[in-house]
Amino acid sequence: MRESSTAARKERRVLRRRSWPVMSWGAIVLLWALYLVVLLAALAREDYRNGLLLASTTAAIMFVLRRVGSCRVVLLEGFMLVENPVMRYRIPYEAAHKAHSTPAGGLEIETSQGATVSCFAFGGSLIDVAFKTSERAAAEIQERITADHPGSTKGKFDLARSFRYCPSADIPLLLAALLALAAMTTTR
Repeated sequence: MRESSTAARKERRVLRRRSWPVMSWGAIVLLWALYLVVLLAALAREDYRNGLLLASTTAAIMFVLRRVGSCRVVLLEGFMLVENPVMRYRIPYEAAHKAHSTPAGGLEIETSQGATVSCFAFGGSLIDVAFKTSERAAAEIQERITADHPGSTKGKFDLARSFRYCPSADIPLLLAALLALAAMTTTR
């Protein structure tokens, strides 16, 4: 039993609602399909500026959809990463006190220093009432916390927080800025 729990702790595990990436990419495909229809109408009137502005807006919306849709909790050996839309938190298991679901269906991780990290990937949802995804994620995280350091005293630590780089979101943001600049310099 001890060997299997040790192997499980070393395994990389990604926790998130399965619907988020599907909804995110589905909305992006629908958005770009709608953009193409509107672009054809703009090109028929030789309205290039509005076509570029619409492309810029579409890329900016894609940025938001990907930032939200790529949120997750990654369980690694010795620590977990909580990847929210803007920030990434690195929490060593020895510094984590407890993981629990909130009454609204969210997920929070409490540290031994009293800080609370909310996991955006498990933000409250009506669907969570039926499927209990936050509760299952909290149980899995709690299992890693207790398995990693059973009965140990939690030491002092600094919660490592950094900006989260997300290429599938940041590249469309750069594209949105370039398209907006191109639209502003276009005469027609």
